[in-house]
Amino acid sequence: MIGKWTKENFDVHHAKHPNIWRMFCHYALQATKAQKHFSAKCIFHRVRWETQIVEGNSEYKIDDGWISHYARKFMECYPEHEGFFETRVRRESYHKEETHD
Repeated sequence: MIGKWTKENFDVHHAKHPNIWRMFCHYALQATKAQKHFSAKCIFHRVRWETQIVEGNSEYKIDDGWISHYARKFMECYPEHEGFFETRVRRESYHKEETHD
């Protein structure tokens, strides 16, 4: 699949913005202590709150297209939390672990 939300583009985005990953993991790990399953989008909104409201960085934008990448990366890096975020299978997926006929 060719497009903005490819795994390759995520890797570039991730390298440029490591603070997003650190915050995502921080809040996701907090959520794992209270919930069996949770919304990656909710975690993303918390990261937005911290960057835009608390830090006052209104120029800083985090695009929703990266949410599924962060959710999958989290569960890959923290295998004890596999399934914490629900992920969907796409007919044409840009996530390496999903392949379809």
